[in-house]
Amino acid sequence: MVAVVRPAQAHPDDPHPEDPAATETANYERILLTRNVGEPIDLAILPDRRILHTARNGDIRLTDPSTGITRIVNAIPVYANSEDGLQTISIDPDFENNHWVYLYYAPRLNTPTGAAPNSLPAGADESYWDQWRGHNQLSRFQWTGDGLDLSTEQVIIQVETQRGQCCHVGGDVGWDADGNLYLATGDNTPASTPGANGYAPNNDAPGMNPGFDSRRGAGNTNDLRGKILRIHVEEDGTYTTPPGNLFAPGTAGTRPEIFVMGVRNPFRMDVDAETGSVLWGDYGPDAGTPSDTRGPMGLVEWNQTPVTTPVNSGWPYCVADSRPYNEWNFETATPREPFDCNALVNNSRWNTGLTEIGASEDADLWYGDNDGDQPWPELTAFGTSTGQGPMGGPIYHFDEANPLTSKLPEHWDGKAFLGEFSQDYIAAFTLGDNNGAVTAIENFLPNAELNAAAQPLWDNPMDLEFGPDGSLYVLEYGDGFFRQNPDAGLYRIDYAPGNLSPQARITASVTSGQAPLAVEFDAAASFDPEEGALTYEWDFDGDGTYDATGVSVSYIYPANGQFFAGLRVTDPEGRIGLASEEITVGNTAPTVALTTPVNGLFFSWGDGIPFQVQITDPEDGTAVTCSRVSWTFGLGHNQHAHPVNSGTGCQGTVPTPADAGHGETENVFGVLGVTYRDNGANGIPGATGEAQVILNPRLMEAEHADSSSGVTVADDETASGLRALTSFDPEDWIAYDPVNFTGVTQVQTRVSGSGTLSLHWNAADAEPFATVPVSADAGWATVVTALPTPPTGTGQVFVTSTGGVEVDSFTFSNEALPEPSLNVQVTAETRCIAGRVLPAVTVTNTDEVPVDVSIQTTYGTRDFTGVAPGTNAFHAFTTRLASIPAGLATVVASATVDGSPVSVTTEAAYEARSCG
Repeated sequence: MVAVVRPAQAHPDDPHPEDPAATETANYERILLTRNVGEPIDLAILPDRRILHTARNGDIRLTDPSTGITRIVNAIPVYANSEDGLQTISIDPDFENNHWVYLYYAPRLNTPTGAAPNSLPAGADESYWDQWRGHNQLSRFQWTGDGLDLSTEQVIIQVETQRGQCCHVGGDVGWDADGNLYLATGDNTPASTPGANGYAPNNDAPGMNPGFDSRRGAGNTNDLRGKILRIHVEEDGTYTTPPGNLFAPGTAGTRPEIFVMGVRNPFRMDVDAETGSVLWGDYGPDAGTPSDTRGPMGLVEWNQTPVTTPVNSGWPYCVADSRPYNEWNFETATPREPFDCNALVNNSRWNTGLTEIGASEDADLWYGDNDGDQPWPELTAFGTSTGQGPMGGPIYHFDEANPLTSKLPEHWDGKAFLGEFSQDYIAAFTLGDNNGAVTAIENFLPNAELNAAAQPLWDNPMDLEFGPDGSLYVLEYGDGFFRQNPDAGLYRIDYAPGNLSPQARITASVTSGQAPLAVEFDAAASFDPEEGALTYEWDFDGDGTYDATGVSVSYIYPANGQFFAGLRVTDPEGRIGLASEEITVGNTAPTVALTTPVNGLFFSWGDGIPFQVQITDPEDGTAVTCSRVSWTFGLGHNQHAHPVNSGTGCQGTVPTPADAGHGETENVFGVLGVTYRDNGANGIPGATGEAQVILNPRLMEAEHADSSSGVTVADDETASGLRALTSFDPEDWIAYDPVNFTGVTQVQTRVSGSGTLSLHWNAADAEPFATVPVSADAGWATVVTALPTPPTGTGQVFVTSTGGVEVDSFTFSNEALPEPSLNVQVTAETRCIAGRVLPAVTVTNTDEVPVDVSIQTTYGTRDFTGVAPGTNAFHAFTTRLASIPAGLATVVASATVDGSPVSVTTEAAYEARSCG
C-alpha cells in the first residue's frame, strides 16, 4: 500500500496518463451556490443542473445556479425527533421521461411526543413499547417542474422503527443497471445505549427499551433495519424482489428484500451502474480503545460490494476485519465469550428471524482515531479534526463527449470518492476491481491547499454527487448541531485552470420586517481569487433585471411579499459569481433566546437541566404558542451529535443521561437547541427562529481542549481518559470554548510534575484569574483551587504552564467550599506574683501561615502581629488584685489564606484565684 498525502502526483498504479494540472488544487474552484440549506441532509441534481436538497424538518429546497436563487418548494409533514425527519431525495434513472422523485422520511403517525423512557415504567408490561413503534418510508412523487405534487405520492416500502430515541436512520437510495433500487437503512439504536460504553449496543436486559438492542434490527434476518435493501419498483409503485439477494423469497424467518445485512448506519451510499457495485460508508461505535472484556475500539468502514455478492457485514457482532465484540451481559454488567465471526448467532429475546445467521464479511477499508489504527493511515492523516464520519460517495466517470471544460479531468476517472464528515476532507480511491480492492488513496483538494488558493474549505461534507456536467456537488453541514449552521452550504467543484470565478458574498442589514422595509445590502466580502477588480450588480426583487450597481446599496421594499435579492459580481475577464438573500416583507422572523441554561454552562451527567425560552415577535406580540417551541438535547461528540431527548414548551427541565455512554476516551458534551415558528402575518407564512447552547460536562479532559498550541497528547493508561497532555512548556497553551462559570466554586486539577498552571480569560496572555501550584512528582495528584470570583459571562478559558507539568483533567465543581479556618490553640491560667493575681494567656499558632493575634480579657487587650507557624504569643495581664473571680479570655486570630482574609475567635476559661 502506498501513502499519498496530497494530490501532487499520480500513483504508479493509476491507469491514466500523468497530468500535473489535474492534481493542482489551484486549478479547481469551490463555488458556493447557496447557504440557504436549512439543516442540510441530502441532495439530488436535476438534468438541467438545478439542485434539490432536503432539510431534516421536511423542507425541500430548489437551488438554481444560473440565478443564485434558492427557494423552499415543498414542506413534507414529518415526525421530527432526534435524527428522524426528512432524509434522502433521489431522482429516478428515467426521470426525464417519468418525472419521479423519491423521498425517504418519517411520517407523523400518532407517535407520542418527546423521548421514550429507558426502561419500563412501574406496573407496565412490554406492550407499553408498542406506542413507540413507527416507520420510515420510501415514497415517490411527480415533479411538476418547480416542485413536487404531493397528491401523487406512492408509498413504496416502509421500514419499522422504534421511535422516541436516537439514532441511525440511513436512507440513501441508488439504482443499478437493471433498474433495481437500493435503500440503505440504519440500525435504529442509540450510540448512548445504557451499558454499551462505546461498544456493541446489545442490551436486551429485562425491562429495558427494546431500542437498545441492535440485534433486533441489524442482526435480525427478518427485519429491514441495519440493512441495504434491493427491490424493483413497478409502474404502480409496488415492488418485487429481484433474484440474488441474501435470502431467497419464501425462506422462513427472513426478508427477501435484504441485500446486505449487519450494518450500523450506512448513511451515504452510491450504486454505480457501470461497475456493478454498491459503495457505502458505515459509521461505527465510539470506544476510543479496545477492551479485553468488551471488544474492539470504535472503527468505521468503507465497502464496495458487487451487485452479484450479497453479504452479512457483521454488525453488531463484529466490525472491520471481523473483530468480535463480547456477548456482554447487560443485566449483570459482566462479560461472556466473544462472538464467533465465522458462525454468528442471534440469541436476542427481540429476535424474530433466524438464530444462526452465518459469517461476518471483512470490510474493505476501516479506520479509527489515529494513523496506526488501520492499514491505510491516510484515512486519518488527511484530517485536521477528530472522530470518524465516512460518507460513501460516487465513482467519477470521465465523459470525453462532454464539451464543458469545468468537468473533472480524466485523472479522476474510475475513482471512488469519500466524504469525511468529521475530519473535513474528500478522498479519492483508485480501485483495482469492483470488489473493494483499493490500490491508492488521494487527498482531493486538501484544506491547507484550498486555503492557500483563497478557496472555501471543506466543512463537514454531508452528501456528494457528480452532476451531468461532470462537476462535483457537495452539501456541507458546517460546524454545529440540529440546525442551519452559518457555515453550512451547497457547493459545486469545477475544474478551472487559469482564471477562477469570483466568489459573490452578500449581507443584508435586515432580512424580514414590515413594509415599507429599508434594507442595506453589502457585497464587501466578495472576492476574486486573482485579486482582480470586481463589478457589482444588484437585482432587488429577483425578476432578472439588475437595478443598481456598487459594493453597497440600499433599497426600500414598498409592499408585502417574499423577494430574492440577487448579487452578480464580474471579474475583469468576464467570469461571474452569483449570490442571493431572501427578504420577507410583512412578517418578521421571531427572535429566540435561551435565558437558561447559558452557553458554556457546566453540568453533571444525570442532572435535570432547567430551561427557559424567551421569544419576541413584532407581529405576534405576546401570543407565543409554546407548543410550537421545540427543543432537542443531544450528545455532542467531536464534530457531530446524537439527539437524546426532545420535547416542546417554553420552559421545563431537560433530562440528561446518567453517563456519556461513549467510552472513557471520547469527547462528549451536551447540546441544547430550540426552534420556534411564528404565526405568520399579512399573508406571509410563518418564519422560524432558533437558539442553541453548548453544555460542558464538569470533567473536562485536558486532551479534549477545543484549541491548543505546542502541547503533546500522549497515551497513558493511568489517566482518566487514557490520554494526557505532555510537553506543556511555558509558551504553550490549551483553551476551552465556550465556558460559563455560573455555579462553579472550584477547579480540581489532576496533574503530575512540578510547576504552576495558570487560568486566563479569553486570551493566553491575559492576567491569570487563578493559579494551580503543582508538586506531584510521584504520580497523579488532584489540586483543588477555589474560584471565589471567577470571570462572568461566556467566553474562553486558556490554560498556560511554567513547564514541568503534565495534565490529565480539570473538574469544574459546584461543591461547597469548606469554611476557611485557622488552626490556633489557646490556653488560659492564673498566676500569683508578689501577692497579686495575673491572668495569663498562651496562643500557639499550629497553622501553616503567620497569624495576627488579639487577646482580650476583662483586664485589658494585647495584640501581636505575624505570629509565625509553630510559635507562641503569650501575655500575662496585671490586675494589682489579690484575688479575682473565674473568667474568659477571648482570642481573635486573623490571617490571609489562599488569597482570602480569614478570622477565627476562640475563648478559653481561667479559674478564680486568691493570692493573699
